[in-house]
Amino acid sequence: MDKKVKTLVVTSVLAALVVILQLIGGIPIGPFSITLTLIPIVVGAVTLGPVPGLILGLVFGVVVSILSLTGKDPGGQMVFAANPFVAWVMCLLKGAMAGLLPALVFELEKKNKYSAELTCGVMGVFLFLGGFGIANYLNGGSDGTPAKTGVKVAVTIVFALVAAGLLIGLYKMLKTGNSAYYMASIVAPVANTGIFVAGMLLFFRPLLQSWAGGSNVMVYVITGLCGINFLIEFFVAVVLSPVVAAIGKYASRRL
Repeated sequence: MDKKVKTLVVTSVLAALVVILQLIGGIPIGPFSITLTLIPIVVGAVTLGPVPGLILGLVFGVVVSILSLTGKDPGGQMVFAANPFVAWVMCLLKGAMAGLLPALVFELEKKNKYSAELTCGVMGVFLFLGGFGIANYLNGGSDGTPAKTGVKVAVTIVFALVAAGLLIGLYKMLKTGNSAYYMASIVAPVANTGIFVAGMLLFFRPLLQSWAGGSNVMVYVITGLCGINFLIEFFVAVVLSPVVAAIGKYASRRL
């Protein structure tokens, strides 16, 4: 079978799987729901390349939009009611990037022999900025009420330990032969959630404030809107990275 035909067939099968998984819904874990829809998107991105990955991500975005418009996703329906055009663009953009970026990161990781060091450096910068933001909030940067010194010290120590553990674990993971697959798996939920949060903060802040019920918007975003849910999805992506690597290697030999 011609390679283009194989690519088209595999892309179609993965797109159908994306639709089915999104329609079925996520796996309930307490009050949260974890979706596995990103897995076939990442598999397509690493085995077929950027364009099929982009297409699969767009399929994901279209399905999310339809579910929101039809009321199957109540939160999404409220976002579309507030601004349909921006909500539609945001859904397509976050889906598209969840498919395109893993493919690009996968290619970069394969070609760059210093990719592990580069990735850890970038992650270190983001962790530093995150720590700076938390420190600013604890010092009263968000609501003017500073936290107690003991709380600030405790949070700083815990954050530093967690950040150091993440960087060490990431570095060890990236030094394995499957680092490109691991990074592709991790990038997908980061892109999907990151673009969603950025869009909500930029264009739907009044809606966020109403959802927050008078509490600090950023705290609500971190702890309520996506924080724990994202952490679980991120953890699932890391755990399933070896599965993505195995499928990706097998598919690459067949295509």
